[in-house]
This record gives sequence, C-alpha cells and structure tokens, in this order.
Amino acid sequence: MMKRLGKPVAIIFALVILVFSVLSVFGYSYYTGDIKHTVFKGFGSLDWGIDASGGTKIALKPASSEDAQAVADVIRERAAVYGLKEYQLYVDNNNNDVVFVVPKSVDSDYSSSDVASYLTCFGEVSVRPGDSYTNMFVDSSGAAAFSVPKDDTAKTVLLGSRHIRSAGTFEYSDESGNYHYVEIKFNDEGKDILAQLTNADTGTYYNQVMSIWLDDAMLANPTVSESFEQGAFSFSSEHMTADKAKLLSAVISSGTMPCDVSVAGFGEIPPVVGPGVTEVVFWAGIVALLVLSFTLIYKFRAVGVVSVLALIMQFSSVLAILTGFVGEGRTFMMTIPAASAFALCVMLTVLSCTLFARKIKSEVESGTMIDAAVASGFNYARPRMFDLSIVTALISLSGLFIFGASGFAVSLFGTSMASGIRSFCYVLFFGSILNVVTGYLLPQLIIRSLESFKSISKPSMFGGAKK
Repeated sequence: MMKRLGKPVAIIFALVILVFSVLSVFGYSYYTGDIKHTVFKGFGSLDWGIDASGGTKIALKPASSEDAQAVADVIRERAAVYGLKEYQLYVDNNNNDVVFVVPKSVDSDYSSSDVASYLTCFGEVSVRPGDSYTNMFVDSSGAAAFSVPKDDTAKTVLLGSRHIRSAGTFEYSDESGNYHYVEIKFNDEGKDILAQLTNADTGTYYNQVMSIWLDDAMLANPTVSESFEQGAFSFSSEHMTADKAKLLSAVISSGTMPCDVSVAGFGEIPPVVGPGVTEVVFWAGIVALLVLSFTLIYKFRAVGVVSVLALIMQFSSVLAILTGFVGEGRTFMMTIPAASAFALCVMLTVLSCTLFARKIKSEVESGTMIDAAVASGFNYARPRMFDLSIVTALISLSGLFIFGASGFAVSLFGTSMASGIRSFCYVLFFGSILNVVTGYLLPQLIIRSLESFKSISKPSMFGGAKK
C-alpha cells in the first residue's frame, strides 16, 4: 500500500498542470519589432487538413495517358520525402488527369499553391553559366524569385538531372547565424564534369557565377570559389530556410516526371465540413470538458477534482505532442478523424478515472477506512486500465504500420482515407500511452497527498455519506 504523501505534492502537481495546460492551449509568443518569436505553441498553431481547411487543387495532363499512374507515383514520392502527410492524390479515370490536392493550411514557408506547384513540376534540374533571367517576382514566402533564362549563355546546360544521383539538406552555423543548404550529389559522369568545370587551374567556371535551375526557376547563383572534386555541389540563397531546402531536395532527389505534363486545372476547393470548423471543435471540447468536470466532481467529490486534473493533463499533453509545443517548427496536420481520436484519448482517461473513483466511493460507503478504500480503488483499476491502454496502443500502432507509407494501403483505400486512418491512429497511440500516467499514476499521487489534509481526509469528501 502506498503511503500518504506530503501536502505540497498535491499543490505542486495542481499548479504545474494548470500552468502547462494554459500554455499548451493558448501558447506564448512575443514580438521584436515586426518579428514574432514563438516560445510555446498552442491550439491555434495546429494545421488543419483538407476536410477542415480546404485546399489547393492542381490537375496534370500527362503527355502519355499510360504514364498517369507513374506521374502520380513521382508526386507521392516527393510528398513523402518532403514530409507532407495530409494530401489527396488520385488519377481521374474519366480523362486520365492526375489530381493533387494540398491542404490550405499546410505548414510551409510557401503557400499551398506553391507547394503544389513544386511537387507537381516536371523537375528538370540544370546547372548553367551566369545568372541572367527574364522575370523577377516575389513568391508566397516573401522572397525574390527569378525565372526564365535570358540569353544564350544562360540557356547553356552544363549539368542536368541525368547527372544527379541524390539530393539532401544540411545546416551550417557560424557567428553570424544559421544557414540552410541543398546538397546535390552527382553520379560518376556528373562528378567528372563538375570537377573539370570547377578546377582551380583549368576550370572554365572557377571564380565564375554558376546558377542552379529547377525547370525555369532559378534556385541560386553562387560564385564558384572552390574545386568540387567529390561530386557534391551545395547551394543556398538569401532567404533559404530549412523548409524550403527540404522541399527543393524532395523534388530534386525524386527525379523528373516520366513524361511531359501540362496543367489541366488549378484552383481552390472549400472545406468538406464547412468553414469555421476549428472554432467549433475548440469550443465543443471546452463545453464537453466543463460538463465532464461538473459530473465527476458532483459524483465523486475530491476524487472527482483529481480526475478533472487528470483529464486536463491528458488533453494538454496530447495537444502539446501534436503542436510540438516548444519553439518553432512543424505541427501536426489535424483532420476530423484526428480530432475524433483526440476526443477518444480524453475519454480513455475519463474511463480510467471512473474505474478507481467508483471503487473508492463504494468502499467508503461500505465503511472502509479511506487509506484502505484508496488502495482498493487503484488495485481494482490498475489491471483494467493497463489492459485498456495497451490494447488501444497496439491497435493504433498496427494501424500506423498498415496505413503509413504503405503503397498497398494507399492503392486499396485511396490517399484520403489512408491519410485519415493514419492520423487517427497517430493521435490515439500517444493518447493511450499517456493514459498510463494521467489515468493512473498522476491521480494516485495527488490523492495520496490529499489524504494528508484533515479537512479532506473524511468519508464525505471521498463519496461517502455526510455525517
């Protein structure tokens, strides 16, 4: 039997839970001039999937109808390398168009339309002399962008996609800051050409500008100041971020399309469940939490208060995992199935808390001493709570494996359904693991501490009759 804990334990746990909950729900950020610095991310930082936020839809017409599925496979590979989990991708059999939909609230430095355009471009990479261009504009990330080689020199291709073996990213840091790079690794033929071009003694383009292009868009225009003997060429730009570098490397490493493609349609689609669903979900969750809190406190009194703290901790912990909580970076792409799993995670803790609360109440009502009643309640709840959490975790983990990156599941159920099931299982897995803490360990510690308060340690405060 666990001994009583000191009074400060319950107070400290309650304060930590409340502070953590406020931060995880509302977040915390501050501004330096016009620059926003996010310290903690809250509910508002979540990105929402196509069903809740709508999306950008692009339809591609392959030059060869037989290559439609191959075009879809290239886009799927690019999306996987980039880390885009929530999207729709299918072949319209009526006209053999490849349709790709990116969520409107995609977590990217680019807009959903630019992300869709990059992931569906032909993908031809070329290294050219000079950096002359015809067009300049500001892209959706707020950076200057240059396109269309201007003269014959800039149109000369020194190296192309056929010379590329792979691409990746890396970060370089010094006193002035952090810099993100895209690194292209060339095959043997490309390695020899690059070494000849950049040789310090005989290279034509040593100490000269060489530009890197993706189709007709110039990615960077570095001045070559070293010999590239190892077959790897890295580049960056003034506004290159980790997200931009990852998107570009995903397109480059996945190769070009199997045939020429043209854009057959481009536009936006509305949310499936209608506008304002995020606010509805948020306030529905708050109302449900208030109703559950009132019911638990009314029925189980002090144990009910502890159960409410456990519910709040479960809600806040799952939310913190989905948002990433600390600092900048990507958040989870929330969908309606994921929101349903979120609610189910909270109900797991409700069920776990109800198990020991009902047992404690019945023991106290039968005349059992409070210490013995609490011990009996948690002994009764422990195997049932562990069985519930473990089985739920195993089922959700199996769903993650089946509907993860499996091409079979996507081909069988479609991208949209597979993505919805995967996001449901992802949220439910973490909720079931956290339930061990929030539905058993945490309440037990707080209740053992509450027993040290004379005003609380009496039968009426644990569900017994008032005397």
